[in-house]
Amino acid sequence: MLNLVRNGSRCLQLRNQQQICPRISSLNHLVQQKISNLNGDGARYQSSLPVPAALELPEQYSKSWSVVEQSKISEFDIDAILLEHNVTKAKYLHLACADSNNAFSINFRTTPMNSTGVAHILEHTTLCGSNKYPVRDPFMKMLNRSLSTFMNAMTGPDYTLYPFSTCNPQDFKNLMSVYMDSVFCPLLREQDFLQEGWRLENEDIADSQSKLVIKGVVFNEMKGAYSNSQSLFGQHLLNNLVPDHTYGFSSGGFPMHIPSLSYEELKAFHAKHYHPSNSRIYTYGDIPLKTNLETIDDYLNRFSHLEIDTSVPTQTRWSSPKVEKVTCAPDPMNPDPAKQSTVAVSYLLQDITDLQESFVLQVIGDLLLDGPSAPFYRTLIEPGIGSGFSPVSGYDNHIKESTLTIGLQNISEDDIDRVVGIIDSTLEEVVENGFPKNRIDAILHSYELGLKHRSGNFGLNIIMNMTAYWNHSQDPVEYLRINKTLDWFKQSLADDPQFLQKKVKQYFVDNKHKLVQSMKPEESFTDQEEQEFLKLEEQMRSKLTEEDKTTIRNKALELLKSQDMKDDASCLPTIKLSDIPDSYTGPVVNRLSLAGVPVQTSLQPTNQVAYFRALLDTSEVPSDLKTYLPLFSSFLSKLGAKHLSYQDLDTQIELNTGGLSASCHLAESLTDMNSFSDTMLLSSYCLDGKIDEMFNLWTMIFEDLHLNDAHRISTLVKMSATNAGNGIAHSGHRNRFWFLTVTYSLLPLYAMSTAAAAVNPVSAMADKYSGMDFVNLLSSLAKQDGNMILQKFQALAKILLNKNSMKVALNMTEECNDSFLKSTENFLNNLPGNSGSIQTIQAADFKKTDAKIHHVVPFPINFTAQSIATVPYTHPDCAALRVLASVLSSKYLHTEIREKGGAYGGGATAGSGTFTFYSYRDPKNLETFSVYRESLDWAVDGNITNQDVEEGQLRVFQKLDEPVQPGYRGIREFLSGVDDHTFNQQRLRVKAVTKDDLVRVTTEHLIDAPVSGRALIGPAQTGLEDLGWTTKRN
Repeated sequence: MLNLVRNGSRCLQLRNQQQICPRISSLNHLVQQKISNLNGDGARYQSSLPVPAALELPEQYSKSWSVVEQSKISEFDIDAILLEHNVTKAKYLHLACADSNNAFSINFRTTPMNSTGVAHILEHTTLCGSNKYPVRDPFMKMLNRSLSTFMNAMTGPDYTLYPFSTCNPQDFKNLMSVYMDSVFCPLLREQDFLQEGWRLENEDIADSQSKLVIKGVVFNEMKGAYSNSQSLFGQHLLNNLVPDHTYGFSSGGFPMHIPSLSYEELKAFHAKHYHPSNSRIYTYGDIPLKTNLETIDDYLNRFSHLEIDTSVPTQTRWSSPKVEKVTCAPDPMNPDPAKQSTVAVSYLLQDITDLQESFVLQVIGDLLLDGPSAPFYRTLIEPGIGSGFSPVSGYDNHIKESTLTIGLQNISEDDIDRVVGIIDSTLEEVVENGFPKNRIDAILHSYELGLKHRSGNFGLNIIMNMTAYWNHSQDPVEYLRINKTLDWFKQSLADDPQFLQKKVKQYFVDNKHKLVQSMKPEESFTDQEEQEFLKLEEQMRSKLTEEDKTTIRNKALELLKSQDMKDDASCLPTIKLSDIPDSYTGPVVNRLSLAGVPVQTSLQPTNQVAYFRALLDTSEVPSDLKTYLPLFSSFLSKLGAKHLSYQDLDTQIELNTGGLSASCHLAESLTDMNSFSDTMLLSSYCLDGKIDEMFNLWTMIFEDLHLNDAHRISTLVKMSATNAGNGIAHSGHRNRFWFLTVTYSLLPLYAMSTAAAAVNPVSAMADKYSGMDFVNLLSSLAKQDGNMILQKFQALAKILLNKNSMKVALNMTEECNDSFLKSTENFLNNLPGNSGSIQTIQAADFKKTDAKIHHVVPFPINFTAQSIATVPYTHPDCAALRVLASVLSSKYLHTEIREKGGAYGGGATAGSGTFTFYSYRDPKNLETFSVYRESLDWAVDGNITNQDVEEGQLRVFQKLDEPVQPGYRGIREFLSGVDDHTFNQQRLRVKAVTKDDLVRVTTEHLIDAPVSGRALIGPAQTGLEDLGWTTKRN
């Protein structure tokens, strides 16, 4: 429940991610957001449909459906209706509201009883063709025939869900049809199982005499996922804590176990689990219930009821705690080779359907671990025993019974028992002394603010956050009644001042279902693992007869032939480019000057939440300080100010705001690729009644930031270095500072950043701020005591903490306008300095270079990228290059890199003056660069059709016209300089692109480019230096 309102525990950025296996990586969405600040402001997506009528069950469906519950959810201004299909007993929850970004999901409880990855592989193969849409991979094809704001499918520990969202009603109907047909009427061809799951195939498909090896998309995906020691640790932790049923296995699949799954077992799992009687269906938004039922009812009426028990039994509780030990590979990127162990203490708690107890436990988890005032931060992080909490730390409610884990990573093996003792004594101390009232108030304030703050795809977030709860509950609507639970909790505290202390004693101190799990590195771990894979392959080969080998060879060739065939996708529904209006109306933005500072305002329905943003010019920062700007920015609100220690400042921030954040922000010139602005972005939001308190906190930071505690700086650097290392295996393309600030979504993602830095000055600066070299710098800084960094910060504070070259953006309701402007003016008047305009940097000395960079990391998979310099935003060819990237991604690169090559994914993206190819979790390395070149040859050889172009245009419009929440409207121009006229000019150019344009821009800008940047992140490769590659060992 609290996932709906909580901004996320700050120590848990990666928790349990190994348990969620999406059909396509979120990278596919991230790379499309590289220039997201150049996209629309979404003001035109405001529904005017009458919502109450959506709650009326149409008469024609009264015989097939029964109303279980109807309710008004005032917290979210939603009318909910829960239906049950009379024949199949399928459950359907419709959430009606005035939001045109409609969302859908169909979910199944999936409970595999082995680690073959059957649920995960089924999730992939289900979307590879169906009875109504018998084309290869309609899911990927619909990405290009839709205006969806989200499309994916995901496998969790005991559920599989198929969600999408879109603002276009016809698109919603199209996608629902494809999804429903895919899950209930899939073709489940053996070829799809072999491609997506696993297969034996000649290492070189062109050489029938080459040895047979294991290939497959999911197989390679999970090899990559579990190459990260913390992911492996988290998976073992779940298996060991809840071992009796499905949680004792890996739903994603252990690579060594995946090849034991048969095609017949896959089909049997579908027959049992993918039935309406085991389904839960959601819709959200302003599309009427009747419209949705037309499709849903049509499919469910084809089925009868199936008696099926997929329930997960309650775990048998232990009579005494247990201890488990696991091993992992050494991490050469660790700053301290002597500190590579991890330990965690995990507790099995309460059934997640008990919402009151779940709320209490979430609050306790946040109080124990969240922020520098938390007890475990004080006892585990501040002493420097380890570099940070392990990613598994925190409260988790994604399985039937919730858990709470306290873990510390990068510790000495000798300190394992010490850490366990500290965890026990800290809990005893909490039972004795309780929690400070202001900390409890701060946590509750963050929940209450979360009820009003809207960010991202709200309807989709509701659906995904409800998934685990409804997977085990009969009453999903109760999950949304957050005020009821908040009121109960507050009353419980008032009735018993020791309420939380008693709960800590009950669930932790007295809890015998407690697991202590430790992990230490073994030098031979990677070699042993590789030998096990080789042994498995040899065992499989030794059992084959000549007839078997012939069959395998024939199936491999048939698969290759099918991959090379051009599908007739005419059976798939599509949105037409003509459905997209030529006109664009952005939000109204007003401009004024306050205390000499330029300010823009936008009056929006922000639900009584006020949003503040400011840009500070950093162009005059000396080069020796530039490297430290990302750290200075991210630590700005974590150091203390004036009379507030860093612990007290953190509490005051949470008591009064949704957080104070700062980040580096780069914006390329719209007309000149050698010009850009370099700024620091400040952002915060609060309830309308807390505006003065928010500005008072910013004032203290500007006037008297605490820059005298080297130990505090050192602690933060170590935590940042640890988080960076944790993120690399999961997303070699992920931005280094993704866990610190969303504004870095503009910057290239790891391998792409390295590649683009060679050919584009903005990307080169971004790479310094957030690329692999900066990760290595963090590792180096983590070995120091913090005094040198402190001196750099002191110099940066003198330069930046004023209103020189500053501009401000405010979003608020009309009622709040006057008071917000007055408070903003008071804040700016109190700042030192004289405001001037933000300067543009001219990178006249930048020289494009033909670079080949190989970053060696200890993982068995690769991330590749190649980047070519192109044109700025306002150039007429920018639109055609964006469409070309979409066409190449879907029509060529997906087939070659994922389907044939076995990578988790790959594609191309255009923006920021570059055209960049990428692949991720790729079993191949240099071969993929050949695919990039071949895609350009394919483009100019007359293979692109008019339909391909239109699909590419639609893919671009998914981001151009993506809806934006009220608190973020009008910010595009503030951050990037793209005004509404320039933006709509880009839209019209995208609509006007032809296939001749795509051939022309390929020829003029890409195919004979004199230089390009190439990057490879992956394991050591012999002979690369001889081919001109520069190897960097991290």
